[in-house]
Order: sequence, then structure tokens, then C-alpha cells
Amino acid sequence: MTPSVFLRVIDGKLVLWNYVRHEQFEIDLQHLTRLLQLSKGDPVRDDAIDLALQAAGCMQWTDPESWGWDCLSRMFHVGTQIGLRCGEPLPEEDAYRGYVEYCASIVNRIPELKVERGGPVIALPRTDLSCIGEATLQSALRNRKTCRDFDGSALHEAEVATALWATFGTVHGDTRGDLEELGLMPVGYRRTSPSGGSLHPSEAYLVAMNVDGIHPGIYHYRSHKHELSLIQDGFDRSLLGRLLCAQTFASDLSFGIFVTSRFDKMWWKYPHSRAYRVALLDIGCLAQTFQLVCTAREIQSWLTGYFIDHEVNKLLGLDPNRESAMFFLGAGNGSGPVAREALQAVRCLSAKEHQCGC
Repeated sequence: MTPSVFLRVIDGKLVLWNYVRHEQFEIDLQHLTRLLQLSKGDPVRDDAIDLALQAAGCMQWTDPESWGWDCLSRMFHVGTQIGLRCGEPLPEEDAYRGYVEYCASIVNRIPELKVERGGPVIALPRTDLSCIGEATLQSALRNRKTCRDFDGSALHEAEVATALWATFGTVHGDTRGDLEELGLMPVGYRRTSPSGGSLHPSEAYLVAMNVDGIHPGIYHYRSHKHELSLIQDGFDRSLLGRLLCAQTFASDLSFGIFVTSRFDKMWWKYPHSRAYRVALLDIGCLAQTFQLVCTAREIQSWLTGYFIDHEVNKLLGLDPNRESAMFFLGAGNGSGPVAREALQAVRCLSAKEHQCGC
């Protein structure tokens, strides 16, 4: 059987989904039984059922033995690709004109893109990109390193405000000006990093642990206003390492940022699985910007995508069907790429192996 189909029950119907061709077919028990027979090695017959299964792409006898991950990863990889039907030529029409026309047709669906979580509001120190200092792009790129050896000391709130503003803030303002001059409706705002459709679906949740001027707690960063809203007052810093799948050195960070994706900020415009790729790429751009900003400020940084999703979403008070934690950014004062505890454990293990002659 082709590896590019799966079955779903939708509204009481059994649906065969070909995720390569982005096609869905309702299937009855007779066709399902035949699928099971074919999967066990029955020869293909020249009858109506087998012909229908072939037409649905169920018998492309391919087996991706070279694929190194599980079937879910392949479904994502293949299912988010854009392809051509057999014999279909490459597009020749002006795609940009078509894009503008499509945008004009969905203006009535635009949701609120400037997110404001409830809770007491805390103003952050005013900042601009000059706060990054005189560091050149070359020096920031050369000196950027991932640190895992933090000392737990405090950073001033001005450093946190700078990192948030330079990474997530509306540095370039909203999309008015050039768009309005062209007779187009401005939507959303602009950060220092690019974002598909200028939708900026990524939201920042500050985990303040040891920041002079900001009480420990969980905060949502309101990008368009450069302010924080309190989600949870107080935070046990020993909890962070456990949430991050026992990466316990994270408890010595001064602050961290859980980056979430607001899927509902994209659905109205891009109602296709391809958009999930764009959401991930959005976060990748922000992560690099964050590390370069920290490097320019001579602050050490660390990133991870390894955490217990359900517990983090619960901590942030998210509806995981609309918004979910996708990445974590951490910063603080530190000295090296390897955590002290981890390095000591490796040394002890190595010494024991040496003693026993391993």
C-alpha cells in the first residue's frame, strides 16, 4: 500500500485521506476490506473496486525506506508540500496579482491581530535599537554561542525590555504608510524579523526569575504597546528545568521566554497545512534575532524546543487548539557551553569506566 494515505472518521463517515494529493474520499466497508486484503499482498484485480482505489492513489507501491523518522513526521513533511498534478504545467500567471486579489476577497475575516491577555499591566522602560550598543553584525555573529552554564545572577529590567522590544516589538510600526499609498488595507504590524503575510503569529511569554525591577512571575508581552500583562504572580524557578524535560541548568537563567504560535492569526488567511511550516519558520527568525541581541548586550543565551507541551500550555493559560507553546528562549549571565552539573557527571562516569577497565 502507498504510505501516503490514512483513514479518519468524520461525521460518521469513514474518509480515506491522500495527503500527497490533498484529496479526501468517502470509503465504504467493501473498499476498506479490499484495502486490508491488498495490504496483505493480494494481487491487484481489474475490477471496479481496485480501479477506484488506484484512482485515489492507494496503490502507488512506494516505500520510503530512507525516511529516518516516524510516519507522523513524514505526513507533516509531505502533507505540507505544494505539488503539481500529473502533466500539470508550471504556473505562468502573475502570482502576486492573484495574491492581492485573494487578500481583497477575505478582508471580512481579519481577526484581532494585536493580542492583549488579561491581568494587571506593567509598563516596561522605553527602549529603542540604540540600546543594543555599538556591536557590529559581524561581531554579534562571530560571538554568538549557546550557553548552558548560568550563574543565576540578576539582570536589570532594562536588559529584558531591550531583548523583548528588539525581538518581538513593533519596531517598524504597523503596516500603514506604503500600503495605504498603494490603495491597500494595512493589516498587522512589523517586527525586526520577517513573518508570512505580516501576521506575526508568535507571542512572547516572559518567565521572570531573577530580574531587578520585575517581580518573579509569568507575563504576556504586548508587542504593540511594549508592556507586560501578569499571567501568574510568582514563579518557582526550580520548576522550569522540570518543565523543560529535566534540563535543570535552566533554573539558573535570569529570565526565559516561551514563544507560542497563535494559529488563529493565520487560519483566516492561510487555511492550509502549509501555513504550519510558516509558523515554525517565524519562530526560527525570532530565535536568531533574540540570540544576536543578547550577544550584542554581552548576555548569554540558550534555546530549546524540548519541553512538556501540555504542562507549559496549562502554565500559560492557553487554549491549545488555538495557541500553543512552540519554543523557549533563555538568557542570563553565564560562562560556557556545557552545564557544570552535566560536565561533572560525565567526568565521574568516565572515571568509573577507566577504573573498571571499560
